[in-house]
Amino acid sequence: MDTEHRVILNVGGIRHETYSHVLKKIPATRLSRLTPNTANYDPVLNEYFFDRHPGVFSMIMNYYRTGKLHYPTNVCGPLFEEELEFWGLDANQVEPCCWMTYTQHRDTQETLAVIESLDLDGDPPSQEEVGYVF
Repeated sequence: MDTEHRVILNVGGIRHETYSHVLKKIPATRLSRLTPNTANYDPVLNEYFFDRHPGVFSMIMNYYRTGKLHYPTNVCGPLFEEELEFWGLDANQVEPCCWMTYTQHRDTQETLAVIESLDLDGDPPSQEEVGYVF
């Protein structure tokens, strides 16, 4: 491939290089619609700059290259979801090998919501409210 099809993405200060055809692999996403007319493009540096999480972006860039979206275990689930939303990606595309780890934060948030809704000053919660049998 020649250099005119190379795209430089600066995400959070980390430069990623790829080809425009790689970014077109996943249509209707922020990266598939990049043009030099977008506000993120710097013509002097010939790169697109995004002030986003560079570690998560490495996983996103890998998804464009391989077609497999893996969850980085060094970030929290809500941060990963925010990044996917920003880039226009579907969280349901997370690979099966990462799905349990990725969705664990949702289960935790649901459990915390139940605990917060319990009236601890009133009658003790029933077994149904707690969600398990002693």
